[in-house]
Amino acid sequence: MPDLRFLPECHADTTLVLFLTKNDSRVIHAPGYTDVGVIMRKANTTTTLIGFVDDDKRIPPYFDDFEIIDSGDKVILKKKLGKDQYLIVIQKAIESFLVWNADQVGIDLTDFGFPKDIKLLGNRLKSLQIEKDENFQTLLAALDNQNAPGFVKIRTILNQLVG
Repeated sequence: MPDLRFLPECHADTTLVLFLTKNDSRVIHAPGYTDVGVIMRKANTTTTLIGFVDDDKRIPPYFDDFEIIDSGDKVILKKKLGKDQYLIVIQKAIESFLVWNADQVGIDLTDFGFPKDIKLLGNRLKSLQIEKDENFQTLLAALDNQNAPGFVKIRTILNQLVG
């Protein structure tokens, strides 16, 4: 199996990827979308890279030739032409993704100590502390256990890419 790295762009995304990969040591936090692109651009060709980003308005130029190969349930999978590099894009951002998934399976975010308001939730998810927040871990587990559609989609993609 080739060398593999997961590159989530923010603290909440990193926590989600670590949760979904059972704390895989190949998860490398990148501070932002641009940083994911820089790491991918500099990577050697024997490394499989799976970036994990929000659907930002400003997309770094490195991602211009990534093609959509799958989408659904607020998740887009893109692949770089000619390379073993993938991008899992969460629509619109992690906070919108979580609210939508919670709504789909009847989970109330306030039961886990999180606001339903997108802006307030986003502010809370941007902190470094979210990576160790037990309520966030419990929320992720509840969404996963209830087969929230976006979680199922990401798991399916990861199973296809990683096996």
